Amino acid sequence: MNGVFIDSCVLLDLFTTDPHWADWSEKMLERYSQTNSLYINAIVYAEVSIGFDEIEALDKALSELGIKVLEIPREALFIAGKVFLQYRRNQGTRRSPLPDFFYWCPCCGL
Repeated sequence: MNGVFIDSCVLLDLFTTDPHWADWSEKMLERYSQTNSLYINAIVYAEVSIGFDEIEALDKALSELGIKVLEIPREALFIAGKVFLQYRRNQGTRRSPLPDFFYWCPCCGL
């Protein structure tokens, strides 16, 4: 079975019942869950946690959606640091790594 990484915006659409995107996000999760495992990482977990009062409630919501939380391997963190350094050397203006630098694909490890 393949894996699909779920971005926080999709989950926030569902958890906040976004009037424009909740239905689409729900359909996409349902569609991809039929043939794929669904994953998030610690950064997405932190991003969606703001809508929950208790960790148990968030864990339950993720479990009901069949979403697994993956650790970010140290190798990926190391590479993210190197990519961020290159970004800064190329005149990037951010002072700390963006969360996007830390996304890691569970299927291929990239």
